[in-house]
Amino acid sequence: PKNQSDTLFIVEQVGRIQTVIHGLKSDPLLDIREQVHQPRMPGDERGLLGMALHPDFRKNGKFYVNYVNRENKTIISSFRTRNKQLQADREEIIISIKQPYSNHNGGQLAFGPDGYLYIGLGDGGYAGDPKSNGQNTQTLLGTILRLDINGEKPYIIPLGNPFYNHIEAQPEIYCYGLRNPWRFSFDRETGDLYIGDV
Repeated sequence: PKNQSDTLFIVEQVGRIQTVIHGLKSDPLLDIREQVHQPRMPGDERGLLGMALHPDFRKNGKFYVNYVNRENKTIISSFRTRNKQLQADREEIIISIKQPYSNHNGGQLAFGPDGYLYIGLGDGGYAGDPKSNGQNTQTLLGTILRLDINGEKPYIIPLGNPFYNHIEAQPEIYCYGLRNPWRFSFDRETGDLYIGDV
């Protein structure tokens, strides 16, 4: 549609993104239920957990998802709408991370005011972070990542990342020491990052 402000996308944990245009349900934007871990009980923290539209979505049709697949890996990937229709084309995987437990998978994706993609990853779960991932900058778990996805594939490390060119830490990390940043948001006036954690 020309005016995509009238379009609502509904992310379902089972692995589907529904599309509602002018209040009417349309074909799903995305249906990857066959590759997404299916929740086994209320409160299961796996499945399709987040989505972010590229800032130039109206022009390039790109969007990003965060899900846990059937092999218990967090997958961050991109899709593109095809033929100017609101249906996703092939997947391009950006990051794949093995999850040690079933909980604390994070899930949020968002583009910051700087145009970079921010990704929330939990510490891997269980009680008390037994693997101490939250304080380990050698793992991507227990962090929020910041990536430049507008250059070379799969991404570029922004120069301002705190561990850029640091040999003892993962350069994708923007902040660490988190348990489960399952939601976060940027203040529209100040650009401050607010994190919903446990």
